[in-house]
Amino acid sequence: MPKGTESEEEELAMEKLLSLLVYEWQLSRTSPMGKPIGGVETRGNERSIALTPLTMYEKGCPPNFGVFYDTAKSLDGMENKRDAFRWYARSRLYYSCSTLCVAFVEFVVPELKRRGVDEVTVSSVLPSGTKTKKVGLDKIRVKSVFYTPKNVHVIRFHYFFGEKRDLIEVGGSHNNLECSDTGLIFDPTLGQLTGSMKPATFLSQDLFEKGFCGEVMQYMDSPGKDIQEQKQRDVDMAAMNKKPASHPKRIAQRVVDLFLSGESDAVTRYCASCLGIAADGRKLLRCTRCNRVCYCSKYCQILDWKSHKTMCFGN
Repeated sequence: MPKGTESEEEELAMEKLLSLLVYEWQLSRTSPMGKPIGGVETRGNERSIALTPLTMYEKGCPPNFGVFYDTAKSLDGMENKRDAFRWYARSRLYYSCSTLCVAFVEFVVPELKRRGVDEVTVSSVLPSGTKTKKVGLDKIRVKSVFYTPKNVHVIRFHYFFGEKRDLIEVGGSHNNLECSDTGLIFDPTLGQLTGSMKPATFLSQDLFEKGFCGEVMQYMDSPGKDIQEQKQRDVDMAAMNKKPASHPKRIAQRVVDLFLSGESDAVTRYCASCLGIAADGRKLLRCTRCNRVCYCSKYCQILDWKSHKTMCFGN
């Protein structure tokens, strides 16, 4: 039995697995995320902010929302923590849906199976109580969502040669994951559209579409050709940037290492709200009531309380 699989069911939970994937991916992402330098601008139905184009490999890139907000809160439209957090999530997750969904199916699942893990659990909080389901890893597929956006958000990266604009709702398309047996939908990057860093789970396609931030026109299996092309692009990107740690296979190995290592090893690595890491010279702050999650700052602890309090009081 692989290390970790003898733990309680929640130790092998899908929610935790996807959070670890987002955490590891943003640490090694070679596309810029950046530091806020300009407040919110509104033009018609378009809203945007300006960032310096920095990656986590470069000094000055905010490692978490706490550092991001300390810089942003004096800028127009960024005073409110929750509004600023939405922009933080957009700047971290833009253009990530296909990369992370393909990485999960093509790299994380094979790595888990290689270590003897064939299924994970999903916990759903319902009026009748919390219910847990088993999800077979072989049954998870990449899906494509085509939609009409309700809003338009833009990240304006300021380079020495000028401004580059990245549209968040690019092309009206999005990717997520679906279990063909249970109908459960897992969306690791929905937050780029809704302003959250946490992966989302939906009990059905109907519930997903009701909670989506646009009118869904079509929901379909992603073609195998598209999946393989995305896989190759991400492998080539890691090689081109000479960042071996950003290779999807390396990311998957680190994700599975943490996933099977036990909760105490994983939760001390990243903030439970923004999935960021501790700033240089600082430590993450552990929740003193339950001792099960950590935060980068009081900002994230406050923003996450509504979500965390059920687990916190339950413990």
